Amino acid sequence: MEAAYPLDLHVHSTFSDGRLSPAQLCAEAARQGIELLSLCDHDTLSGLEPMAQAARENSLTFVPSVELGSGPSARLHILGYGVNPACDELQDLLRRLAAQRRERMQKMLALLARQGVRIDPTELPPSASSSRAHLAAALVRHGAAGSVAEAFDRFLAEGRCAYVPRTVPTAAQATALLRRAKAVPVLAHPVRLGLSPGEVHALVRELKTAGLAGVEAYHPSANPEEARRLESMARAEGLLVTGGSDFHGDGTHARMGYMPEGWVRAPQDARALCQAVNVSNKA
Repeated sequence: MEAAYPLDLHVHSTFSDGRLSPAQLCAEAARQGIELLSLCDHDTLSGLEPMAQAARENSLTFVPSVELGSGPSARLHILGYGVNPACDELQDLLRRLAAQRRERMQKMLALLARQGVRIDPTELPPSASSSRAHLAAALVRHGAAGSVAEAFDRFLAEGRCAYVPRTVPTAAQATALLRRAKAVPVLAHPVRLGLSPGEVHALVRELKTAGLAGVEAYHPSANPEEARRLESMARAEGLLVTGGSDFHGDGTHARMGYMPEGWVRAPQDARALCQAVNVSNKA
């Protein structure tokens, strides 16, 4: 079961694959009584400045972040809280990833056309931020799929006819780079990796050597028992515990502020993350 919390450390905006602008996200958070919010758009920092402004206008505490895809098939995601946009090395990576997204989208559109499904590129957001989620929504609009999930299952998931792989850093490389960008790296939604608890623990220990600082234990992909197990593992490793809804505003993810129930120490963990962000940025 899920519970509502007065914080959400993982939301997405229109600057990546979310449906709401930073202003809309902050207005919705304020309406729900959320006090602490973190924008974690995929492979871009472009939304952080407008999000910070909107957070101030809505009297919210805002923690800037980014979500980097890494590892095989870019399935392993690392969140970088408190990231420094002035880091040249990170900006260089993000530029390369944006160029890769443009090329990837062109290839996916061509593969869909071979299947008789033609999507006009103008229906999609600017190509540097277009994702499979945007393409899946377009497939639904065109009647090629009944839902976003079906669009992935029929066309866009790994191994399907329109899937195009990405070239991304390893998880250790992404973690270390975020450290160099003055960020606090946190392993996102571990349950989504499909690993056993022992394999997750081994991964966390491996990434600690690269600078991993926390685990996103409370995420809608985990049930309460899994979330508590991840929390216990993170605390045993001396890592931060975080949580977020992964809100996209598209109906396929949890509502903003909703995560597995049982996160008793959420306020203390949020304060610990904010402190770690401040310490990292002063280093």
